[in-house]
Amino acid sequence: SDTHFGHKKVIGYCNRPFKTVQEMNDGMVEIWNNRITDADRVFVVGDVFLMDPKDATPIIKSLNGYKILVAGNHDRSEKTMLACGFDEYHKEYNYELDGFGPGLIKHYPLPDTVIADRGYNFMVHGHIHNPPMIRGLKINVAVDVNNFKPVSKLNLMELMPLLTNTPSEEIFNVKILEGRVEANILVDSSDFSGVADVIYRELKQYYRDNKK
Repeated sequence: SDTHFGHKKVIGYCNRPFKTVQEMNDGMVEIWNNRITDADRVFVVGDVFLMDPKDATPIIKSLNGYKILVAGNHDRSEKTMLACGFDEYHKEYNYELDGFGPGLIKHYPLPDTVIADRGYNFMVHGHIHNPPMIRGLKINVAVDVNNFKPVSKLNLMELMPLLTNTPSEEIFNVKILEGRVEANILVDSSDFSGVADVIYRELKQYYRDNKK
């Protein structure tokens, strides 16, 4: 996740080992294609590029594999991203890992209590550009955390035993009552975007149910 093709400022923000945007773009494409073939299925967990989609299209189409986008906050519409070269577009994706049960793939990390309450044993996410790679029930696949290398299914299976249970101090209680949000939340600040996403989705559902 979080390749940020075409994004000059991310080089400085994340201390990436590239001097120019072109060097970064070319370098990440080379790393990708050295490890992925067109026989592989690849999940890209959001924030693919920050540039004109017309300029991004040849980059995306040059990447090997069947490419499934799980969209992030910087990604464009489904129509645009499919036109750029993705084979599928999702907001989130249910993923079953052999021997480890159901997991969730989503750009924003969620609190462990939310992951468990939704029936998932683990979560694969991006959005956070710095370590750790493993935090609670979550695995961060952002390129800045993984030396720009894709994380394989085998890698995930090796990491699963390192996941830990929900910390006892984590709290996530949210209710929508008559159009008002009642919340009691104590989570890691890295999960804040995921928290906001959950509340926003619940509000949308509330207004759909109440036709307001």
